[in-house]
Amino acid sequence: MSLECNKFFKRHNLASTYKPMLVKCLLDLGDFEKDEGSQWVEKNGDTYTVNLHFVAARFLRYYHPLKFKFKLKQEATKQRDAIYDKLETYKELLGVKKTPSKKQIWLDKFKKLREETFRHSLMRDMVLPKLLNDCNIYKITKDKEHIIIKKDVVDYMHENKNVLDSALNHMISQYLENCNASPNISTKMDEELNRKYLSPKQKKEVLRIAKNTCFYCHAKDEKFAMDHFVPWNYIGQTEQYNMVPACTPCNSSKHDKLTVPKYLDNIIKRNKNLEKLPMGYSAEFLTNMYEQSIVEYYGEEKDLWQK
Repeated sequence: MSLECNKFFKRHNLASTYKPMLVKCLLDLGDFEKDEGSQWVEKNGDTYTVNLHFVAARFLRYYHPLKFKFKLKQEATKQRDAIYDKLETYKELLGVKKTPSKKQIWLDKFKKLREETFRHSLMRDMVLPKLLNDCNIYKITKDKEHIIIKKDVVDYMHENKNVLDSALNHMISQYLENCNASPNISTKMDEELNRKYLSPKQKKEVLRIAKNTCFYCHAKDEKFAMDHFVPWNYIGQTEQYNMVPACTPCNSSKHDKLTVPKYLDNIIKRNKNLEKLPMGYSAEFLTNMYEQSIVEYYGEEKDLWQK
């Protein structure tokens, strides 16, 4: 099994993120009895028969934030993406503001979406069979509705899940970086692990410079949220130069929107008073990040936010 993994990770010419994402879905098989979707896995001696509902549910769940939260393109061109198209078709049922939980996407109301996903010609005729050329870890049944995978393969993936998951995230991130100007994509692949917050000292300095007032409306308050001026969903990091105090109404209203340019001018002026700025920071850097985020993330057709 380790030889198959090595062969797969040595590939440098991915045509899409589908193959590494498929392997990422299979990593959950080691805990299938404790996990959602256990009804789709049947143990038969030294093999497991896996209904493709198990794979499709995870596939959709992993792609959901890439499309709706981070708005990452899957192609460098304007070519349509099959999985993104499925998510778009069912977005009212799925919701777009929050990634569906495992319990949600396993529900019967998503059965048609799961079936359309694994029965799509892209999955059935391309991804599932072609992955075997790079990583021969399962067999596809004649009905193309299941895969059969050996217990020793599942055990290997379970024992090395953290390492394999990190390697797959890196592989996916590298591909997406060629299609998007969005920074820190690798951080976004595991947001729960990688998202950071300002230290108490950094927060105190930000508030001191703002004279304990809201950056946007200048209201005084006892409590402020630390708002990412350029949204975290785009910039993927928490640095003082991009953090401003926001009162509850402004923080709620702005959310992950981009502001009108006057606030960009204000934060550039504010940053001159910060005690320490990271290497590589400049007013031009922040301006470029702001402008890129409008094009890549927010949308040029949308109205920019202002108080």
